[in-house]
Amino acid sequence: MDGIDMDAWWQGPYRIVQTNLRLVDAALDPDALAMEARAFGATAITFNVGGIFAFYPTDLELQARNPFLTRDLTGDMLAAAHRAGLKMVGRYDLSKGTRIAYDAHPEWFVHNAKGEPQEYNGTYQACVNGGWAGDYGLRILTESLERYDLDGLFFNMTGYQPVDYSGQYRGICHCRNCQDGFSAMFGRALPQREDFSDPAYADFLVFKEETSKAAARRIYQTVKAIRPRAGVMGSGRGDCDFMRLELQRAVKRPAPEWPHQAGELSKWAAAYGRGKPYGCASTNFLDYNWRYASETPAHHLLRFGQQIANGAQVDYYLLGTFDQPNAAPLGPVRDFLHWHARNQDHFTATRSAARVALYHSRATNLHAGATRTGAVQGQAFRGAYRALLEGRVPFDYVSDERMGDADALAQLARYDVIVLANVACLGDEEARVLDAFVEQGGTVIATGETALYDERGRPRDGFALDCLPVERLDQAAGGLETYVRIGEDELDFPLTRLLHLHGWYFHCDRKADATAMLRLLPPPKYGPPELCFDEQAPGDDAGVMVRRFGKGRAVYLPWLPEWHYYRDGLPEHRELLLQLVGQDARAPAKLEGEGAVELTVREQLANGRRIIHLVNYAGQRGSAYEGPPALTRLRLGVPDAGGRVRTLVSDVEIAFGEPDGDGYAWIELPPIRHFEQVVVGG
Repeated sequence: MDGIDMDAWWQGPYRIVQTNLRLVDAALDPDALAMEARAFGATAITFNVGGIFAFYPTDLELQARNPFLTRDLTGDMLAAAHRAGLKMVGRYDLSKGTRIAYDAHPEWFVHNAKGEPQEYNGTYQACVNGGWAGDYGLRILTESLERYDLDGLFFNMTGYQPVDYSGQYRGICHCRNCQDGFSAMFGRALPQREDFSDPAYADFLVFKEETSKAAARRIYQTVKAIRPRAGVMGSGRGDCDFMRLELQRAVKRPAPEWPHQAGELSKWAAAYGRGKPYGCASTNFLDYNWRYASETPAHHLLRFGQQIANGAQVDYYLLGTFDQPNAAPLGPVRDFLHWHARNQDHFTATRSAARVALYHSRATNLHAGATRTGAVQGQAFRGAYRALLEGRVPFDYVSDERMGDADALAQLARYDVIVLANVACLGDEEARVLDAFVEQGGTVIATGETALYDERGRPRDGFALDCLPVERLDQAAGGLETYVRIGEDELDFPLTRLLHLHGWYFHCDRKADATAMLRLLPPPKYGPPELCFDEQAPGDDAGVMVRRFGKGRAVYLPWLPEWHYYRDGLPEHRELLLQLVGQDARAPAKLEGEGAVELTVREQLANGRRIIHLVNYAGQRGSAYEGPPALTRLRLGVPDAGGRVRTLVSDVEIAFGEPDGDGYAWIELPPIRHFEQVVVGG
């Protein structure tokens, strides 16, 4: 990627321990903490500097000084970290101020439509468009950076935060800065509600995006003007040098627990960051409300396994220091960090070798509420994610936010198949790039409402994608309770003739050169049992439509089998998607044998290595994450491979057998506990 400084420490392997300090931690011994972090396996430590409270002797009157402070804790910790061979990432929280700042300048802070400030435990949420974020926070940053040569910086809770720590929604900020800024940008008043029933809400989404990026840019430019060699850690959308995302549960999220959060965030960071290093901080605690209830060791190891399998570096987040009341994870996490240190060369400068991509649409996520299927959009996407992962298909994300890049088409050229799981909102430029991808030989598989809205959630007259086998939507039918019938010669379902369909089906005009498979059945009777038989023949509505377009092809499913798989978990919906993907994608590796395993393949172009990652999910059951049983009798097939390979966890060498008729050489894998890596070549 252009502009990358290959001498920067965050470009290499790193293991960050974030100590999110409390005020009372001001009495800690910096040298002892630095040595403890070093012994734990860290290469860097995140340590409080300023923002809400200064952990150094600030001269700024409106920045509250930690009342327990008796020394220059930030300066002493920086020196101690460097003596221990650690980098230090300064932690800032410029999202809030204390009563000192609020009383002096209430106009800098968030006030809802009733004029109420967003106060929580004596702190006040700063408005992105106010003077704290636009000026005084930068003065805090300037003062501290002029004193301390930090190796990196992390900024907590930037952007709009209408929900407080207790999960209470506090409303849209209606301060004068927001009102004037929104009016200047869109010529209308701020919305009263954050939903699409308010006509100003779609504009408000754009306003938040643009002003948040502007705030991040101010921070980045301030840092670089003073400490150009310091690395700015960010969420990715604003200016930053490397990306830091966060993994933790929220007990109020709807069940079932989503076990793939680490892989999901890592895939997004790879797709969006385009070469920026990234990590996902595994939060030691369960949730904000219970910061001392630790996650299980097995859950941390599952997260770490997913992260390194998807190219992420390592970050571990503690409230306070290593002196934890629930200390069960510390030993296993320390052991993992030491193992990562021994094998870090295999996790650096890698890229995915996947030939399949899942399209990640931020526009659809933001504007789902304006679409017919918005209530199930997230589940449809995650259903496709689950189907690919559980089908052991290595896959990446493609981000809609990169489709405006000059080389967007070149980014897609590495894939055989791109899956668009109900990607309702698609811009004209995105559609042009995806059509070109198909025209040049790729395959897209689209479901549901894909391409029926523009990037702002406004309905289109037809489908934005020319490649699709359908012309226009005739009728969107919701609430159906029926089946899709599989013909005897259609796909490979020897024991399954019917796929159940609940909810949406989109009746479309099929293009003249399109072919159709599967048939939608009329809604049957489902009671009493004596009357549960077919009375009507299926019509012409298809379950799958296919069309050649240039050198490639487009597949369209006018319903949501991936959502059915997320909700119900019946394997035939997964197999439908997998068979369609498998018709055009050559797998970079194959895995045979029983067990819940994620398979990814990464490559190091510099030395010709392929690192095949296998992650064991057998210890995850709903919301429980316990030590998984070791998976045995697994066989791994790798194309264009021979000789011997080495495993990184079990540390054994294994010889490949002779290639099969498809060119895959096979090995018998040792038992896999939490995860395993197989190094091929190099």
